[in-house]
Amino acid sequence: MPGPRTGPLTIGERLELRRRQRDLSRRALAEQVGRSEEWLRLVESGYKPLDSIAVIFRLAEALHIEDMGELIALPPQLAPASVEAGDNLAESLKHSIIGHSPIRGHGHTGAATESIRDLTERLHRCQRIWEHSPTRYTELAESLPPVVTDARLLYSLSPDDEAGEILLLSYHLSRRFLTRVGSHHLAFTAADRATMVAEQRQNPWQLAACAWHTGNGMLGLSQARECYDYAMAAAQRLTEAADSVDKTVLVGALRLLAAKGAAAAGNIAESDRLTVAATHEANRFDRDHAVYGIPFGPTESLIARLEIMLWGGHCDQAAELAAHQHVPDAHPVGGRMRFHLAGAYACARRNDYAGASSALGKAVDVCPEDFRYGSGTQSTLQYLIKQDNRLIRPELHELARVAGLR
Repeated sequence: MPGPRTGPLTIGERLELRRRQRDLSRRALAEQVGRSEEWLRLVESGYKPLDSIAVIFRLAEALHIEDMGELIALPPQLAPASVEAGDNLAESLKHSIIGHSPIRGHGHTGAATESIRDLTERLHRCQRIWEHSPTRYTELAESLPPVVTDARLLYSLSPDDEAGEILLLSYHLSRRFLTRVGSHHLAFTAADRATMVAEQRQNPWQLAACAWHTGNGMLGLSQARECYDYAMAAAQRLTEAADSVDKTVLVGALRLLAAKGAAAAGNIAESDRLTVAATHEANRFDRDHAVYGIPFGPTESLIARLEIMLWGGHCDQAAELAAHQHVPDAHPVGGRMRFHLAGAYACARRNDYAGASSALGKAVDVCPEDFRYGSGTQSTLQYLIKQDNRLIRPELHELARVAGLR
């Protein structure tokens, strides 16, 4: 299974859902369509496409599917436009990232340095909102776009190290925000713009941080192998640097990202190797550290391990791990949300709907807005709603109300 989705269910997930609703085993359904049980497992896990019209017809007949479009993957450019609430929030950043506002700075005279302190404080405020506010989506949609615009203008007027770092960090925060609302192409653009700034400065630590964001952007675009290659190359470039906390953090974070890419690409052995090595390094810290906003340490390693298990299809292991671990309340909102959502997804995929509902309940206490704007959160919630389990129907009704689905 490719992992927690940030959009609609995949073909394989829809197929597995339909099969379970008909109370069919993989072997029984595979025999009906003339294929092996292993073939069906690979299809449902996302490692093999449905590329035979004849087989699609037989699957639709066996599962009583009237609309065969459920089993046909449209090319990305033909997919229906998203109507998620997060789209409007992404639009607030679009012009700031790809517009041409810095042109206004041409011919401007006067020192720009007097605005650096103010702009830095505005950026830090945006970072605090994203890390700690339960209304971080709506607050950031309002406060971050002008920071990005002004940072671009400042850098065009005075392309020094201070201005470059402000612009780079504003792009990084934009990438995180855009990934969460499911605007993956714009998120990748923000990561790429940050890399262009870092390449001009030739700062190895900034380049490594940019590689982490770019790799996450690739993962959001389902470029799993590319994510793995890119993250591993970036980690390798840092190996010659002198040992330091910064080096350990960036190399560890890049290796955990590479492990996700390897798992999503089906290379489970490599993913396990990287996860074990990175976890060993993370547990040498007594707390998480961050370099250029990129976290690494015991808690981040735990959350990443859960996500990697899901990318690799190990939902039972992920559910057990989530049930016996805890993320501190002082941990940033985004990390706590990822932990609860990974647990919810793992429970849902193994038909523990009560456990999934409980995990989502904990998530809504952390950040209610994530249920309205976070594409991955909505995907898991919608999956549970489709199961129509009467035991958790009241809880799901309330969660759906928070998400704006009712």
